[in-house]
Amino acid sequence: MNNLKTYNWGIIGPGRIAGKFVEGLKILPNARLYAVASRSLERAESFRALHGFEKSFGSYAEMLADVDLDIVYIATTNNLHFEHTMISLDAGKAVLCEKPLALNRNQAEQMIFQARKKNVFLMEALCSRFMPSMLEMNRQIENGATGKPIMLQCDFGFIAPFDAENRIYAPELGGGSIPDIGIYPIFTALYLFGKPTEIQVVSIPAPAGTDWTTAMLFKHKGGEISMLSSSFQVSLKNEARVYCENGYLKLHKLFSKTACLSFYNNDGDETVITSSITGNGYNYEAAEVMKCLDEKRAESPLMSHQLSLDLISLTDEVIFKCVPA
Repeated sequence: MNNLKTYNWGIIGPGRIAGKFVEGLKILPNARLYAVASRSLERAESFRALHGFEKSFGSYAEMLADVDLDIVYIATTNNLHFEHTMISLDAGKAVLCEKPLALNRNQAEQMIFQARKKNVFLMEALCSRFMPSMLEMNRQIENGATGKPIMLQCDFGFIAPFDAENRIYAPELGGGSIPDIGIYPIFTALYLFGKPTEIQVVSIPAPAGTDWTTAMLFKHKGGEISMLSSSFQVSLKNEARVYCENGYLKLHKLFSKTACLSFYNNDGDETVITSSITGNGYNYEAAEVMKCLDEKRAESPLMSHQLSLDLISLTDEVIFKCVPA
């Protein structure tokens, strides 16, 4: 017998990312596709009809006033995450905000303060944090199966022709490879090794001034080294490898959402540790939100407020170092 409480989900920002998220949401038995809001009622209605939501709104305020709405997923451009999270929290709605949580640490602190003040759930939607393969990679390291970890190599890059009006390049929209895709390698280093004690960054700026290609070198408290990169100029391997005393762990392409984790011993022999997932990956972060609400939590123990603050602080520092002299 299914005793799970059903939660009514609403979407702010019915675009491409929201569409992918909703496909993950559909496989969860306790998630109801309830409402979608956009500044354009026509756009909201189109998304509603395409994905099977019950309601559509041409105003965020109208949707947030709906007493039956439980959780809001925010998928607008980076520069609007702060505004849309704050109005959702003010309305008493649980919030899952697409990464990056905010444009900078100051905004993130205000969002978290408001969530705690209102006692409303808030979590950053960084899908890689919840993937079984990522969780298992950490377990393999912690239980000593791999020997001491020495170095992480992790990158995320694809070719995106420059367009000054594209959100991934536009400074006013929070563009740049670091906040859009570099956040995944940065998070992987933070998750595995903690905050770095030394940071070096070299970057190629796009014509709009945001970072185009960036390479990062971190040294961590335990002596580990992270070699990271992100790019909209070139296609990278999009893998994560943790080199250890006994061999290396590899999160296969596309590492942020891959099902496949392998271990290669020092002779090059491969052992497949994980090889399958349920759904498209976005379902895991949505499931975590509902699990936390079932447990009356105001934040996730997996993606805590502090972890989001540490991540935004680190990305802030990297972006600052990317600024052309």
